[in-house]
Amino acid sequence: MRLSVDRINETSPYWVIQLEDMVFRFVTKNGVIYRVGFYHDHYFLKEGAYHFFIDNSDNTFAPRDPDVFKVVTAVIEEFFRHQTAVMLYICEPEDHREKTRAALYKRWFEAYPDHEKLTLRTAEIDFKGYVIYSGMIIRNDHPLHDIILEAFDAFTKNAPKVYDVQPK
Repeated sequence: MRLSVDRINETSPYWVIQLEDMVFRFVTKNGVIYRVGFYHDHYFLKEGAYHFFIDNSDNTFAPRDPDVFKVVTAVIEEFFRHQTAVMLYICEPEDHREKTRAALYKRWFEAYPDHEKLTLRTAEIDFKGYVIYSGMIIRNDHPLHDIILEAFDAFTKNAPKVYDVQPK
């Protein structure tokens, strides 16, 4: 799948540069460099599932900037132009702010104007006391909508039995 940087730039407040088919870069007015995009998931589904990421590449202080949300929204909207796309996310636990990130995803989803066209499914996966917050967003008109929701629930339930995940 290739996303269109031209369509993203039609609504993005910052100029977005395409690095790969589904990976983009932009610089905020405060000079913060972000990478945002998707990479193919090989564990949950064989085809059509992609992990979303947003990365402050230099780990520099990022003042609150509502335009970052607008860029992220433009990228996600372009992603969901594809009916069969499935977006997965994991809230990185390395700095112990994963619960805050999970709440941010939920707020972003609820603030998205067309969120009623999508389904958000979240999960807290407990790996023997080490909790990973994750989620999935799928279009309501996805041809396998209900099957994929069931698969996500089963995957997140069984993940602690299948994968050995421990804190770094």
